[in-house]
Amino acid sequence: MNKRLLAILIAIAIITTAALLFGALRSSPITSKKAQINKVYGDGEILVTFNVKIPDWTPKEDKIYIYIDDFQYKTDGGVPMQEVSPGSYSVRFKAQKRKVLKYKYNRNNFGYPTDEEFSPDSDKARREVSIKAAPKVVDDEVKKWRWLSKDAPTANISKDGPTNKRDKKLIVGIHMLDFYQPRFNDFVPSTMKRIKSKGFDYVGFAYSANVVTDANPIKFSNKAINTYTEKELENSIKEARKNNLKVMLSVGVETDPTSDKFDLIELEFQDKQPNGFFITLVDEWTRSMLRSAKIAQKHKVDIFSFSNQWPFWGDKTPAQDKLLNDLINKALVKIKKVYKGKLTTDMYDTNENYDFYKQLDWIGDKWWEPLSANKNPTVEQLRARTQQIIADKYKPIFSKYKKPIFLHQMAYASYDGAAGALELSTEGTEVAEWFPYNKKYPADFQEQADAYDAVLQEVHDDPMFVGVYSFGYGYWDSHDKSSGVRGKPAEGVWVKWSK
Repeated sequence: MNKRLLAILIAIAIITTAALLFGALRSSPITSKKAQINKVYGDGEILVTFNVKIPDWTPKEDKIYIYIDDFQYKTDGGVPMQEVSPGSYSVRFKAQKRKVLKYKYNRNNFGYPTDEEFSPDSDKARREVSIKAAPKVVDDEVKKWRWLSKDAPTANISKDGPTNKRDKKLIVGIHMLDFYQPRFNDFVPSTMKRIKSKGFDYVGFAYSANVVTDANPIKFSNKAINTYTEKELENSIKEARKNNLKVMLSVGVETDPTSDKFDLIELEFQDKQPNGFFITLVDEWTRSMLRSAKIAQKHKVDIFSFSNQWPFWGDKTPAQDKLLNDLINKALVKIKKVYKGKLTTDMYDTNENYDFYKQLDWIGDKWWEPLSANKNPTVEQLRARTQQIIADKYKPIFSKYKKPIFLHQMAYASYDGAAGALELSTEGTEVAEWFPYNKKYPADFQEQADAYDAVLQEVHDDPMFVGVYSFGYGYWDSHDKSSGVRGKPAEGVWVKWSK
């Protein structure tokens, strides 16, 4: 081949390649040089590109996903989208020809509570697109996220805060959600940084080192089910330490929440009477606590709070109560040889057969107390009821053990009437963030803030209390009706009393 012909062929090749590249760039919906979408999901014939513009008030740390019906991406379902320019995201998907795709956009791959909100609101609402020719480009815009608004909710919060009435500063901590999923991993660093930036010094993690998978016969699993793996837990503790946060590790043994016979397992527990059953139960509980205690000691965790609710399920005889108490006492001796920090529990039981509380540094309990039957209680009314609860419930405990009272968690939801709720809570369909908005139970961020403010005022002013933790702090902002305070006015109340 002569040199002239070779040069012509090279020139043709260059021109052809340039034309193809130019055509590809012109047909591509992605114009930003900041990012290129290379991943293609699905196994169909037609290449579909989804482009979406999200509200400019969407939190910067949020990650955007698309859920496509009948397509499961990895274990969580949502397909991650890539930011191609500020506020604009894109992803490519292969679909079957002539198929109508149903889909929705989501932030942080958490399902319904973080979906885009449709009108009318419904957990079955979807966008639709018909796939008839290739390639297909879909341009969308999200106007509203569920449980999140452009303007954060507001409330009137008293400026009155901590005084110098205490000899030692009250521990005011943030208790993270009492479950954990791998999708939270990306948000641990930003969440720990946020907690510290708000002025808090303490954070708490709930960990189930063991789960019950069956009760007849009783079976346990060491796998992480709706909780941290050991690696994830250690990473969370390390991130807390990076931000100079002190750590509480709250440890329990739970029934497998993912089991289709969850309720049956708990019912079977209540029918178990033989001593051997309780011996097996507490023996496994002890193993679980010891494993967790080793982790706590390894990372110099400041507070170790164990769950004592689970071992006491069932209708027991006084003799069995005494047996349980003896087993727990022996377990605590072993735990204290491993863990050297502050030891407490998450709930106080008034059963006279239990004396293991004597081994604890602090007497722990959960504060889930109704404060008012009024729909619009004043802070003064809430404080008066709080004073009565402290006098009736906690002063006798303090007098008996002469040990500080530690409120492992406190919870008041953010809907109208929550301050007086006994049974209605965010677990119910009426107010849960997992279900469409219910107008019968409107959001009430003022009532939530007032309830927390009233209790924290009284707890702060009573020296028998050593500390208190909020309950259910999330890994991203959500203006839902739960007891979580992140992004709500009540967060400001907790900030005020942490100073």
